Amino acid sequence: MRIADEIAKSVGFVSRHTDPLSYGGTAFLVQVPYDEKSGCLHLVTAKHVADAVGSDCVIGMNGKDGQPLFAKPQGVQWFCHPTEPDSVDVAVLPFASARISDYDISPIPVEIFATDSRIAEYDIGLGDEVFSVGLFTKYFGISSLIPVVRTGNIAMMPKEGVPLGRFGLCEAYLVEGRSIGGLSGSPVFCRNTMKMPGMNEKGQTKFIAGTGQIHLLGLMHGHWDLPVEFSDLEKAEAVNMGISIVIPAKKILEVLFSPGLVQERTEAFNRSQG
Repeated sequence: MRIADEIAKSVGFVSRHTDPLSYGGTAFLVQVPYDEKSGCLHLVTAKHVADAVGSDCVIGMNGKDGQPLFAKPQGVQWFCHPTEPDSVDVAVLPFASARISDYDISPIPVEIFATDSRIAEYDIGLGDEVFSVGLFTKYFGISSLIPVVRTGNIAMMPKEGVPLGRFGLCEAYLVEGRSIGGLSGSPVFCRNTMKMPGMNEKGQTKFIAGTGQIHLLGLMHGHWDLPVEFSDLEKAEAVNMGISIVIPAKKILEVLFSPGLVQERTEAFNRSQG
């Protein structure tokens, strides 16, 4: 499955404000519309990543000249879930910069978020292909920032809460495809399976399966840790056991459209109108 180059331009790498920078997670850009003609950019990451870096953080993204640019939103508030701040691993930061035209970025539109209705419409489910785009801490580029792509399949879409450590029971999807530390906060996309009608040599209608369009399935929380009692042999085979945990896109939308963020967007829009 070929991944469009534009998708890599939706992500940035997150670090504390240190010298040198030490990236530890991923954030991605989302565009929320004001109206039919304009919108507002937001950075989305995992809440546990935002908690680790705080408001004094740095987000690295590439500029149009190929060189990294560093956003330093010091003292800016991360917005969390309005009613479930302790059980939804999502944090959102309004993104604005005087150099916005210098960034080589491609935000994710909210229209492709895999809400419950979109999942039903496109029949997204078990086995559908997924991929995440984010930070590989062992190598992320030198002269420019280079994200890594990890692929897999939807393994489980539980109707009940999944235990996520300090976050308790949370709405989450499970994905076959190992996560790594730097991918925390990265966007996870999926492609629905399309069934295209065809005809065999006997004139009977048959169906050919193929991949459909891209949807934002959610945000990478992390991976399911191996229990300490695993044997050395089992650990050696762990590449075949990897399960990653994805926070559903609808939970990101609930943060993006929370009262505090809606008010901030409205005020920013009014200021921009003079």
